[in-house]
Amino acid sequence: MTVCFCDFHPLRHPVTRFTSLVLAAAISTFASVGHAQEVVIEESVTTAQDSTPAEESDASGDQTAAAEKQDASAKSTPATTASPDKSTAGQSELDEAIIKRIDAESNDELEAVGALLESALKKGLDEENSSFAKQMLGSVLFQRAQGLAQLIVQNNGRRRMEVREEAILVLKQAVDYDPTLVEAYLLIARLNLLPGGSREEITEATSKAIELLDDNPREKSAALVLRALTQQSNEDKLADLDAAVEADSDNNEARQARAAMNLQTGDVEGAMEDLESILTKDPTNQAIAGAAVQKLVELERLDEAMKLITKMLAAKPSEGMYRMRAILHRANDDSDEAMADLNKAVALAPRDPLTLLQRAALALDRKDVKSAKADFAAALQIEPRITMADEAIELRLQIAAFENRMADAINDAQLLVDKDPSNLFRRLRLASLYTMDKRPRKAIDILSSILQDDPTNVAVLRTRGDALLSVGDHSSAIDDYEKSIESIGNIDVAEVGDQVKAEASGIYNNLAWVMATSPNESVRNGKRAVELAEMSAELTEYKEAHILSTLAAAYAEIGDFEAAKKWSKKAVELATEDEHVELEQLQNELKTYQDGKPWREKQETEENEVPILSPDDLIDT
Repeated sequence: MTVCFCDFHPLRHPVTRFTSLVLAAAISTFASVGHAQEVVIEESVTTAQDSTPAEESDASGDQTAAAEKQDASAKSTPATTASPDKSTAGQSELDEAIIKRIDAESNDELEAVGALLESALKKGLDEENSSFAKQMLGSVLFQRAQGLAQLIVQNNGRRRMEVREEAILVLKQAVDYDPTLVEAYLLIARLNLLPGGSREEITEATSKAIELLDDNPREKSAALVLRALTQQSNEDKLADLDAAVEADSDNNEARQARAAMNLQTGDVEGAMEDLESILTKDPTNQAIAGAAVQKLVELERLDEAMKLITKMLAAKPSEGMYRMRAILHRANDDSDEAMADLNKAVALAPRDPLTLLQRAALALDRKDVKSAKADFAAALQIEPRITMADEAIELRLQIAAFENRMADAINDAQLLVDKDPSNLFRRLRLASLYTMDKRPRKAIDILSSILQDDPTNVAVLRTRGDALLSVGDHSSAIDDYEKSIESIGNIDVAEVGDQVKAEASGIYNNLAWVMATSPNESVRNGKRAVELAEMSAELTEYKEAHILSTLAAAYAEIGDFEAAKKWSKKAVELATEDEHVELEQLQNELKTYQDGKPWREKQETEENEVPILSPDDLIDT
C-alpha cells in the first residue's frame, strides 16, 4: 500500500519544493508500514526566490520585516540601547547583516550574511539583539539548506549524497541557533529518507518537531505519520498513527497508513473502518481502494474485498473497479458475474487493451475460443506494443494450446521462460507442453535442471517421474515418486486441504500403478502397490475411476483377483457414467482379471522428432 504525505504546508518558513526525482529517491528506504509498501513524500513548498524564510516567519519574520523597513541611517544604530556593562562590539556586523539580508538570494550571498551574524555574535551583542541574531541566522541557514536540497536532483551518485549531507549539516546548525525552527527538523527528516539516510535522525528530528507542534494539530499529525515510518515495532508505529488520526481526523494519509498496518497484522475490521472513512470523504480514490483490495485478497478475505469494490462502484462506476471485481468473481469460480463486469468495463472504456485481454482470458476459460481470439485481436489493434507483454504472450500461448497448436504454445512458453528464467511455474509449464507434444526427453532435461537447485521439490519430482514413466524408465520413475512421497511426509486426511490431497493421491496412484503393472519384474511390488493405491483411493473418497483401476491392478498383482474384479467393475461403472476417455482400456483390464491374469503395461512414448519452427513461421492467432 502506498502511503502519501501530501500538502504539508510550511508553518513559518517556506520549504523549497523537492522535484519528483528527489521524491522518487526517497521512496523505499524507511517505508516499513506493510509488506510491500512504498512511501511517497510530497512537500508543498515555495522557492527562495518567491519569498525568504525571514520574510514569512512569525516572531523572527516580524523582527526582520521591521528591520528591513528602517531607514539606512537608522540601521546603523543598535536596535536597543545596551547597558554600559554589556558588550555591543558586534552591533555593526549585525546592522550590516540586516541590510544585506534584504536582497540575499544566492548561496554566496546567504553565506556572507551568515558570516556577519556569526561574527556579530562572537564579538558580542546585548541580550535582545543576540536572540534576534541567532533567530535570523537560523533562518539564513535554513534558506541555504533549501537551496542545497534543490541541488540534490541535479547530481547523481556520490555527489548527490555529499550535497544531502551538506544540507543536513547546515540544517543542524540552523536548529542549534534557533531550536524552534520546526521546518528545519522536518527537512532533516525528509532528507534522511533518501537512500543512505539515518533512521535514528529521522526519529529524533520528527520527535522534536512534534513537540513544537502542539498548537498546530494538522502539521503535528503529518509529522507523526513521518515518524511512524522509522519506528522499529508495529506497536510503536500504530501508536504514532493513532496519535496522528487523533490530532487530525481528516488526515487520510494517517488513516491509509494505519489501515495498511492493521491489514498486515490481521486487524481487518480496524483497517476497513479507516478505509470506509477515507472513501466516505473521497469515494473515487481508486488507488487506496485498489491497494486495500489487493491486500484483502492476499489475506484470502475475498468477501471484504468484494464489499469494498462494490462500495466504490456504487459511488462512481469505473472500468478499473469493474476489472478488479471481475478478477474476484473468477477467483470464486463465478464466470458469469465476471463476464458481466468485464462487459461493463468494456462499455465504459471500449479501447482499453487490458480489459480486452482480461475478457479474452475469461472467454477462453469458458471454452469460447472464438470470442477470446476476437478480443485478443482487438487489443493488439488498439495497442500493438502489448504483443510482447507477459499477459499477451500468456493469452496467446493458451489459445494455441487450446487449438492444439503445440509448436506455437511451446515457442511462447519458451519466450516467457527466457524473460524470467527463475520462474518455476513457467519452467514447469514448458516441460508439461513438451510432454503433451510427445517430447518427454526435453521435458526431463528441464525438470532435471530445476531439481539441481531444488532437489526435494514435490511437484517437479512427480512431474519428472511421470515423464520417465512415459519413456519406459520405470526404475528411475519409481525413485522420483519415492522421493516426492518422502518430501510430502505423513498426511492426515482430515486436516490437509484439497490441493494437498490431489497432489498426494496422484503420486501414490502413479507409483502404485508402475509397481503393479510394470513388465519389469525387478520393480514390481504388489504389497506396496496395494498400500499406495488404498491411500490414493481414500484421499479421493473412492470416486475416481482411474485410481480404482490402479487399486484393482495392485490386488491382481498379489493374486487377489476377487478384489481386483470388484474394484475394476467399480472403475468401469464410474467411467461409463462420466463418459471417461479410457473406458475401453478399463473394460479390457476387467476382462484380464476375469481371466485370472494381472495387467501389464509399459508406457513408452515415441519421441516427436519434428523440428519446432520459429514463432514467425508458426503463430497465427
